[in-house]
Amino acid sequence: MKKRKIVFSVLALLLIGFVLFVYNEFNGNPISKYFATQKLESYLKETYPKKEFRVDPGSYNFKDKAFPYNVIEIGSTNSDNSGPKEYRFELRGFIKPTVQMDGIYTENLDQDLMAKIGKEAGGEIKTLLSQELKTIISVDVYVEFLKGTFPVDSHWNKSMKFEKPVWMHIYLDATNATKEQVFEDVLKLQATLNKHGYEYDSVNINANVIGDPKLSGKDDIGYVKFATSFKKNEVLKLKDVKEFNQ
Repeated sequence: MKKRKIVFSVLALLLIGFVLFVYNEFNGNPISKYFATQKLESYLKETYPKKEFRVDPGSYNFKDKAFPYNVIEIGSTNSDNSGPKEYRFELRGFIKPTVQMDGIYTENLDQDLMAKIGKEAGGEIKTLLSQELKTIISVDVYVEFLKGTFPVDSHWNKSMKFEKPVWMHIYLDATNATKEQVFEDVLKLQATLNKHGYEYDSVNINANVIGDPKLSGKDDIGYVKFATSFKKNEVLKLKDVKEFNQ
């Protein structure tokens, strides 16, 4: 009888644990939500001290494991006079949550000029890298800065200072390449960028198969055969190159 009670107690604990786990996965836990709310409120005061806000938390986003918030700027008015300005914020983390999305910051990014300067940077870097590597297909450069940081007629210059470090996405032709050959190309690519003084946070590399007849109807960059990424001063190893079987 005593053994049966122990078994039932263990099963009950397991069931409770499972229910709590499922609830936490889909709804988050109240402790994390409390810390996230406190973090957001202090972040708003520190980042936008001249503005006043009301924080309206939304439901837990279980897909992104994030706490989304609608933040209303008190005393503000939308351009269409439909009400006060409202921004979306997202925080992630259990005990020490961090702000992953700042809707005020995002709304004030200079999207058009960012796209223009990023395109110019990509063209310059592709030209440079193509002198060292014949496998370069394309170079996409992403820069981020707020409106008013640069004049509207500004052009790319690698000495520019941005809100966040530059990051790049580069496509290589790996149609007939081995993993070792792609690795050597990536090392040369990293060395070339650093030698010429480019400041960046990270570079993502897709090394693709091009011209496969089975790709009829697909775009010109083919499909991914190898992929890797690196930071400016990261020491890469062959194992960092991932291979994909099609």
